[in-house]
Amino acid sequence: MNKFWKRSRVTKALTDGGRAGSFEEAEARLNAVRIDVVVGGDQVSTTAGQAAALIAVATARKCFGRVTLVIARDVPLIAALPLGGTMKAAARRLGARVDTRPSRLATHTIGIGDAPAGASWNIRCWWDRWLAGTRAFDGDEIGDSRLPLSGVFAGAVAVRQVFACVLAGHDIRARDTTVSLWTPWLPASMDEIGPDRFDVPDKLWLLGLGHLGQAFVWTLCFLPGQDERLVVLQDNQKISEENEATSLLVLPGDGELGEKKVRVAGVWLKQAGWETSLIERRHVGDLALGEDDPPILLSGLDRLKPRLVLAKHGFPFMIDAGIGHGPGDFEGVQVRTIVNGEPPESLWSESAKAEDTADGTKGLLNRPAYMVLEQHVGECGKVSFAQASVAVPFVGAATGAIVIGQAIRLATLEPAPVFLQMELGAPEMATLGGLTEAPNANLGSFSVRL
Repeated sequence: MNKFWKRSRVTKALTDGGRAGSFEEAEARLNAVRIDVVVGGDQVSTTAGQAAALIAVATARKCFGRVTLVIARDVPLIAALPLGGTMKAAARRLGARVDTRPSRLATHTIGIGDAPAGASWNIRCWWDRWLAGTRAFDGDEIGDSRLPLSGVFAGAVAVRQVFACVLAGHDIRARDTTVSLWTPWLPASMDEIGPDRFDVPDKLWLLGLGHLGQAFVWTLCFLPGQDERLVVLQDNQKISEENEATSLLVLPGDGELGEKKVRVAGVWLKQAGWETSLIERRHVGDLALGEDDPPILLSGLDRLKPRLVLAKHGFPFMIDAGIGHGPGDFEGVQVRTIVNGEPPESLWSESAKAEDTADGTKGLLNRPAYMVLEQHVGECGKVSFAQASVAVPFVGAATGAIVIGQAIRLATLEPAPVFLQMELGAPEMATLGGLTEAPNANLGSFSVRL
């Protein structure tokens, strides 16, 4: 559409919230950030350390246009990813520079492990098995580094804190935060780091492979597993230009443009050892479920109406992820678990059911950023920009870690949240709206011992 369209869903966090007077200014604010992701020798060969580094690189590159991975030595990738066989190769494929020393030009540093501090603004990723978060200063040593979900969540939240500086227009103090990905609704306790033995679903149905669905796939690809596993992938859309800035599996270089989203996701999952079944059409409640179909549906859809249709379709369990769409709530995460036979309507507010975005779009059209934009793209182009939702990749990444964690709970015969709400600005303050009953029979899984 024009040069601002590709990253528009990210820049809208600034323009739509009145934080930038034009899309050009928003682009310049993001481009001024130079992040070093510095990985210490103690973490560069751990599962969580690699997961944190790669998600930080991927999301920082998509948000800010450039990022550098700093590691003293190259090491093999632990996860089987279609990014090359080593950390350096993977980082370059994700669009990063690679160096052995921090850059003097870096504005922000994300440290992982015993990495030295670099820029004047620093934050460190931290985890201990199922506990994950960030630390503003050296202090708490990283604990059990064998769970990749914790690395994904910590790396995403670290990039989120850099993005918060851009929104504020100046650097703000990095903050400590800790979340249990096993029980994110409870205050994290250093004495309760979650199990080292659990079950992972061996059959999943993923519906919607945009921002959230690709984050589910990304996290699944980091999980260990050697047994037979199946993912049904369903989406009817193709990769378009604006997807690169928000979707984790869309790599720099436009190589996936025009490809069906299910096929791109299938490449990643097959590389990681999953069998895939692709459905390149919408699900409107007309596909009959068989005994061999996956019992758990992971939904990453935008609109509520199809989510309600699927909630009544007969999957034993449906885990639905939703995120905010505007400049004030784009960091809000909601996770719902719907058990077959339970009425789902009460899990959404009346305002959400209405899905009335017309007034919000109309209000944006008169903002200064959109008045300037009209000179470049015309009235129709301006409306298209306004109708698009705000979306940033680190929110999807963090949500993916949470959702896969709750799918693991169900496979381990533990209850999952009926409703969980979290703000990434303060993820430790998540609220819970009840728990489901624990599954009373094995859903199909393979055992993992860390």
